[in-house]
Amino acid sequence: MAIYLQIKNILSGKQSISAIFLIAVCVIYIVVFDNNSFWSSLLSVSDLSGWNMFLFFLACFAFIFTVCFILFSVLGIGGLLKPLISFVLVLASMAAFFMDDYGIVFDKGMIQNIVETDFHEAIELFSVDLLWHVLVYAVIPIFFVYRISVLKKPFLREASSRAVVVLVVLGVSSSMVFASYKNFTFVFRENREVSFFVNPVFPIRSAYQYSRNKIRDMDKVFTYAFNDAHKVNNSDVADGDPETKNILILVVGETARDQSFHIDGYKRKTTPELEKRHVLHFKDTWSCGTATAVSLPCMFSDLNRENFDNGDARNRHNLMDALDIAGVNVLWRDNNSGCKGVCERIETQSYKDIYMDEFCDDKGCFDEALLNHLDQYINYLKGDSVIVLHTQGSHGPAYFRRYPEEFSKFQPECRQKSVQKCTDEEVKNAYDNTILYTDYFLSKVIDFLSINPDTKNSAMIYLSDHGESLGENGVYLHGLPYMIADNFQKHIPMIMWFSKGFTGSKHLDTNCLIAKEGDKYSHDNVLHSMLGLMDVEAALYDANLDIFSSCRFDSNLSKTHMAGSHKDRENL
Repeated sequence: MAIYLQIKNILSGKQSISAIFLIAVCVIYIVVFDNNSFWSSLLSVSDLSGWNMFLFFLACFAFIFTVCFILFSVLGIGGLLKPLISFVLVLASMAAFFMDDYGIVFDKGMIQNIVETDFHEAIELFSVDLLWHVLVYAVIPIFFVYRISVLKKPFLREASSRAVVVLVVLGVSSSMVFASYKNFTFVFRENREVSFFVNPVFPIRSAYQYSRNKIRDMDKVFTYAFNDAHKVNNSDVADGDPETKNILILVVGETARDQSFHIDGYKRKTTPELEKRHVLHFKDTWSCGTATAVSLPCMFSDLNRENFDNGDARNRHNLMDALDIAGVNVLWRDNNSGCKGVCERIETQSYKDIYMDEFCDDKGCFDEALLNHLDQYINYLKGDSVIVLHTQGSHGPAYFRRYPEEFSKFQPECRQKSVQKCTDEEVKNAYDNTILYTDYFLSKVIDFLSINPDTKNSAMIYLSDHGESLGENGVYLHGLPYMIADNFQKHIPMIMWFSKGFTGSKHLDTNCLIAKEGDKYSHDNVLHSMLGLMDVEAALYDANLDIFSSCRFDSNLSKTHMAGSHKDRENL
């Protein structure tokens, strides 16, 4: 009864407690209630039992407790303590929700995604479930934190007492970790991904790394990597007409995973229109990252995945710059959350510039809007041109908002943002409907390019920025660190269509390309393949990474020989 009365008095503010005691209680609360993903992940990889298991888990608890305790003790001085605790409680509760329900990891790349996302994408991640979670696990505890009265001590006295307690905590936790050192090092060395779920330590660490890199990047000097880019006269224009234009549309997909494309072996018929058009489809293509903030700039960069850095890429010429410098007409049309720095120096149109009442509302546009007035733009062009269409594609979690109602073929579909509350079948159905609409949109692009073949040679290349997890192994959406992400987030589709005029003009042997459909490619191939295809020469161009280099005829070969390359897929 005495303990009950004491707790009641503390929570009502009648009895004051020390700041150290408040910090300890809040840290224990966070470690216990906001780390479900960490504890369950740790349990799944720990092949221990009995006393060893108990000591190991106690050591892990002590380690997280110590880090958080030091954070609050050092930064929570005076009047900053309660605001700091409140901020961390909200942060930890939100991170816990997304880790527990979606399997999301808040690494540096995910922090970048959060910072660079737009309002429409961000609002889709907010749900009633999230608000309830934050209310229960953050707002209610914060209410009691502010009800509690904290003993006020002189600054030096408070600082010295905190320093002593921190040293004691460090000593105790170090002893516990040392006692389980063998198990501690083995488990986390062999299962590094488990540490990604330590909340809020890992998200805060990632935010620090992102901020540090952004500050570092401010001092970087811009690298004019493609100042030497120039066109070479390797193209023979079809029918000998110098006025015929070469138009290539590069469609950048969003969150499209190759495993859901029927054309590449998926059991459901999600790509009926593309299969009618006899496109090339490269079935073994892989993304540079698992989120747009990394994959998109990497796709257009000469830096390969192993040495890619966002800061370096933003301060360096990319594919669009190289084409522009070489005299190729370039345009970026965006129906997504921006080009992540890729289109900063070229002509750009956002979804607001292509708005159509038929395809758009206050929540955004369907991808068909990207074709709005594109014919008028092309009519004024002279010479070779590359147009990038950055689509909304299959972006989750609100898959049902990515396609018009008539594409709700696979039923029942998930019609809410909290996809983890839908059945696996409903989530898959909604996602597959987005692929069905993507198939339709790509067929519309091909049909659009097929008009007036006498005045333009045309081509379309489509590939996604990354894939998507649909609940496999309890993981949803995308953005996991590349080293632990499954293939659903990294294996992407790459589809191409070429008109006869384009293959003739660019001396492409389509039989050769068909034979390469099973070869392995990645985003690393994009820049070099596009430069080669558009006859742009530069010192950084690498023919070994050019998909088309080994499938191009010498320009002096006869047109009869080139025309024979169409015998297998005459519509290419």
